[in-house]
Amino acid sequence: MQAVFAQSGTELGGRIGGEGLGPFGNIALDPKAGLVGVTSTVSSIVGVMTVAAGIWFIFQFLVGGFHWITSGGDKAKLHDARERITNAFVGLIIVVGGWSILALVGQFFGYDILVSDPGALINVLKIK
Repeated sequence: MQAVFAQSGTELGGRIGGEGLGPFGNIALDPKAGLVGVTSTVSSIVGVMTVAAGIWFIFQFLVGGFHWITSGGDKAKLHDARERITNAFVGLIIVVGGWSILALVGQFFGYDILVSDPGALINVLKIK
């Protein structure tokens, strides 16, 4: 007799899910495995967002510099360019501050939440 959906059981100590469930699909049934999966996922998200914020800062800084150079003495354009550059720096400071707070919280709780090996993050993000 074949087991149908709810009738099929999972052995204790086995694995839940499968390949189709994302990063949590192959988590073993032990107490720390779920936390490791969550922290590695948070680490990946924070790493990607930090890189995106750095790229956005560089873009905004360059655009602000371009507008500053091409303002031609117009005080309104110069003010807008200065505001763009200032906002880019404030955004970068907020991202670095948030990253630092997350690192401190990770050290406080004893889990490495942040990406310690950027190469591992790149390997995870590669398309198979």
